Amino acid sequence: MNNKVRSQKSKVKSYPSIPPFLRGGAGGVITRYSQKGFTLLELIIAITILSLITIIIGSAFRLGIGAWEKGERETSETQRLRVLSGLLSQQLKSAYPYKMKLEDQDEEVVLFKGDPESFLFVTSLTDARFGGFKWIRYSVKEGELLYKEGVLPDKKLEDNIKGKEELVDENIGEFKIEYYSSKDDEWKEKWDYGKDLPSAIQVKISYFQPFVISLPMSLQQENEDDDQEKKFGNEASQQT
Repeated sequence: MNNKVRSQKSKVKSYPSIPPFLRGGAGGVITRYSQKGFTLLELIIAITILSLITIIIGSAFRLGIGAWEKGERETSETQRLRVLSGLLSQQLKSAYPYKMKLEDQDEEVVLFKGDPESFLFVTSLTDARFGGFKWIRYSVKEGELLYKEGVLPDKKLEDNIKGKEELVDENIGEFKIEYYSSKDDEWKEKWDYGKDLPSAIQVKISYFQPFVISLPMSLQQENEDDDQEKKFGNEASQQT
């Protein structure tokens, strides 16, 4: 029996003893390194990466907000200029060759006068309560579009034109007017009081492409003048 136990013990492998500093427990060093965690360098790198990501996201967010606000401003400005262009087109298309004798004129003239930054005309587009005609004047001063109107007939027209004007747009930008004469077949920068209206008006507002407004009453007047010339020519030829 004893011999058998000794033979079994001799078969058991013997291992070298483990040094104390590699043993687990309170007195061992291995427990300090066996715990999972981050070093100071790893924390610094992680914080830096997180900061960069935050900055990138914040910059992208600000760019998106800025682009959206810019788009809203451009849309609002475009809509505002379209409304103004529509108003000018509507009023000018109803321009009428209203004749009146002014102080510095020897005879009656058509009330239409303009230069590159202002113009005066008469329109039949009036309030239904009053009817008749009214004069309208647009002008640009220091980037502001100004407006003034009055009812006709007006004995103090020349004085009233110089009176206080209403502000239409405080930041109109570029504003330029040209006037087309079908008789001379050319665009003019100025149009003085005379016997007729311009055939068309070209308007340039801000960054919009210039647009042309035809004046129907001017075309009608030109046709009537042509008919009269033909009539007088036929009568003259018959007399001879």
